[in-house]
Amino acid sequence: MLDPRIPFKNRYLAGVLAFLFPGVGHVYQGRYFKGILCGVCVLVTFFYGMALGDWSVVYWKKDPTNFLNPYYAQVFVGLPALPSLVQARRYDSRTNVDQLRIPGPINAPFHGSLRMHDRTADGIATGQIELKPGNLPAEGPVAQGTFTGHVDKKEVTLKLEGIPKLGKAVSADPDREIDIDVIDGGQPPQAIGRLHGEYPRQFWDRFEAPPDEHYYLDLHGKLGKFHELAMTFTMIAGLLNILVILDAVEGPAYGYGDGSDPDRKPTGAGSEKTAVPPTQPPPDAAKS
Repeated sequence: MLDPRIPFKNRYLAGVLAFLFPGVGHVYQGRYFKGILCGVCVLVTFFYGMALGDWSVVYWKKDPTNFLNPYYAQVFVGLPALPSLVQARRYDSRTNVDQLRIPGPINAPFHGSLRMHDRTADGIATGQIELKPGNLPAEGPVAQGTFTGHVDKKEVTLKLEGIPKLGKAVSADPDREIDIDVIDGGQPPQAIGRLHGEYPRQFWDRFEAPPDEHYYLDLHGKLGKFHELAMTFTMIAGLLNILVILDAVEGPAYGYGDGSDPDRKPTGAGSEKTAVPPTQPPPDAAKS
């Protein structure tokens, strides 16, 4: 309720600020303690839910059949949830498909499998992959580099060259697929196997991006009941911020402890002092 003791300033601007970032509307009004308290409560709840859900439970994915889309509640956290709209657009872009070229030099941890044409050294591969685009324009999308690590616990160094195959750039999956030929040291070099696996996706390509179907199922299997719990935390944060917005626009629901009307006179027992007549001295005391 509106209270003249609260410096609302521009109430509607305060509401917009409270939506964009929890607590900022109250700070704009000079209500610093309440603004900081609201911001901490909402943001801690939101980001705890995101961390609990492996940063993959806040995203916008259009689904006309789902009227209970969790994002309808999550979006009220404001700016921390708005990247989902940009990521959804990037995810649905025609350019977000499997690629046959690397976007730039790659130097990252790798895990996957090695398949040799003669089947002599197949196994699980873990280590470091380094790739760079081909040196000559005529080479087109060819990539060159090395893999250094272990294949079934045996230390190896492999030369890599050829047309790589990369998974889509934008997805909630923290890892991006890559597939490239292993070559020998001959001239000209010949492909002797294929290295297939994953390397870490850039954080801004996965943050609040929609998940692929296979990753969505893997995430459910990995998190179990914590997936729904994480999503619930992020939804609660959005719903809490609706109350913060209303408080910035309309003020607290119950005013202060003595009522919302500062001019109201106190009533009830003990609210008025009872006049006590002065005590008359006894006659004997007056004569003395």
